[in-house]
Order: sequence, then C-alpha cells, then structure tokens
Amino acid sequence: MSEHSAACNTVRMALTCLVFAGLLVGCGEQAADPEARIREALAEAQAAAESGDLETLSARVARDYADQEGRDRRTLLLTLRGLLMRYPHTKLVVTVREIEILSPQLARVRLDVLSAGAGPTGLSADAFPVQLSLRDDGGGWQVTRAEWGRRSGRGI
Repeated sequence: MSEHSAACNTVRMALTCLVFAGLLVGCGEQAADPEARIREALAEAQAAAESGDLETLSARVARDYADQEGRDRRTLLLTLRGLLMRYPHTKLVVTVREIEILSPQLARVRLDVLSAGAGPTGLSADAFPVQLSLRDDGGGWQVTRAEWGRRSGRGI
C-alpha cells in the first residue's frame, strides 16, 4: 500500500468516525419518534464534525464502543482529536440509506458519506458507506459499533 493510499484510508476512517461519533448528540427537545430523533441527531453531528467540536462528538460514543479494526473508545477519541487538528476544514455530505429500529433501545443506521477537506497536504475527497450500531440507555442514542467501506454492506 502506498503512502498516499494509507493516508487516504486514515482520512476516510477518521471522517467516518467524525460523523458517527457525533451522530447521536441530543440537545433540546427530542422528537417522540426514534427515527426522527436519529435524523435530527445526524444533522447535529454533521455540523459538529465540520466545526471541529470534539466535545460534542465524544459525548455520544458509548463506553463499550468497538469497531472492526479493534479500536476502543479511547483510541477512537485520540484519533478524532488528531484528525480535527490535521483537517480543520472538512465538509461532509451524509445520505441516510436506512434506519432500522431493532427495539426501543437499539438501532442500526446505514449511511453514505462524502467527505472533502483541506489539510497540510492539500485537498482530499472520498466517499464510502458506513453502518452504525446504536443504543439508547435513556440518555440519548450512543454509537456502540461502526463499520465502513466494503465491509459495511450496501452503499456507494
């Protein structure tokens, strides 16, 4: 794998993390419908990711978070912090493909994410599918697991 390809994979993973880590930031009055609450939270998360708001993003990553690459919550948050510093000007286009409510406390979301940003090496852009596993223990939806790229199933 070339150095450029490895860098692109890191950016892809990080931008995905930016979206899903903040996905479930709940503020203000919540809609009664779980799907509507998830959609509202996604828009808030996108804004937090684009503005570099790590505090908002990290607030909704579950303590028991794990992903397909073996990252835990701590590793994810350290990665996010580094990426927000390296890519301070990021734009995201998020398309919700499916929201599957599994129970009142569990949901699965399939997204397509297009990211573009300016960093120290210039502009970069990428598109990739994301699948999130979510849990609401009464304090708002939190991300417990994420998969992106071809492993996440349907998508771009």
